[in-house]
Amino acid sequence: MIAETRVLVVGCGSIGRRHIKNLSSLGIRNFILCDTSEESLKTASIGLQNPVLTTKFKNALLQGPQAAVICTPSSLHLEMALELARHGVHLLIEKPLSSTLDGIGELERTVGDKGLVAMMAMCYRFHPVFQQVKSLVASEVIGRIYHVNYFGGHYLPDWHPDADYRIEYAARKKLGGGVVLTSIHGLDNIRWLFGEVEETHAFVDKVSDLEMDVEDLVTAIFRLKSGVYVNWQTDFLQRANQHRMVIAGSRGTIRADFLTGVVETYSTELGKWYSGRVAFQVNDMYVAEARHFFDCIEKKLTPEADVKDGHRTLKLAMDVKGSRNLLEERERICKTA
Repeated sequence: MIAETRVLVVGCGSIGRRHIKNLSSLGIRNFILCDTSEESLKTASIGLQNPVLTTKFKNALLQGPQAAVICTPSSLHLEMALELARHGVHLLIEKPLSSTLDGIGELERTVGDKGLVAMMAMCYRFHPVFQQVKSLVASEVIGRIYHVNYFGGHYLPDWHPDADYRIEYAARKKLGGGVVLTSIHGLDNIRWLFGEVEETHAFVDKVSDLEMDVEDLVTAIFRLKSGVYVNWQTDFLQRANQHRMVIAGSRGTIRADFLTGVVETYSTELGKWYSGRVAFQVNDMYVAEARHFFDCIEKKLTPEADVKDGHRTLKLAMDVKGSRNLLEERERICKTA
């Protein structure tokens, strides 16, 4: 039963605390919390009944977790996932799967050999507005899709107002930061909604004065295997958060604002727009994600996004980062000057 499951949450920052709260609301009572900061552990444990607290990952493994949520910096995800999988622990892994493609095949083999559930925390697959758009696309209400414009962004220092952005993983190369990996949800959404990518062209750059050693802007164009073209742009720069999509088809257009929940559909045949608003609370998608994870464990289901999905999305992210990375080009020039 879910209430009896020993759940390890490793990494008790903002997303870790969100997972803890949501898991508790689903009935989880046996928590093992791991973080290098004792202060983070103290904050994350508020309201829990006798959780095990440890600053050492090895000590957390000795507590015999049955399921784990990995919420550490991106560069640590794969190493921890592998160690947990070797111990037979079911996994919910925050995005991205890793900051490198090396070693992912071993994780896939270990998960398969041990019959584990290994799920990527791609929360937007559980977002009601994205689900509405996916339903509209599948219904072919706008006919054959020609192209998609998908864009968004936020100002990194405002992301976690109570923290110093300069020391967070998103702003640090060695922790797997940068806007491409931090915003990798967008790439997963493209694959999920429209299919696999065949060709990628992108510019990746740092154009602001933000104090970090990673990119803050990416603009890319993809040609999908279906023939659909997708423009994707995201950044750490926009002072007013944006998250929108425009889908152009042979019989109409879909416009969606994922922050307000407004979804508009234009019918060429009727010559008019139809507009509606999808009501949602942001945390609902995280709760649905956690519930799905435990349903997969209990009912032996395939996760909505498994490690193979995580691998494909990470491969796409690396293709983007390697297309035309102006930040890395300037760094190479400086080293050889």
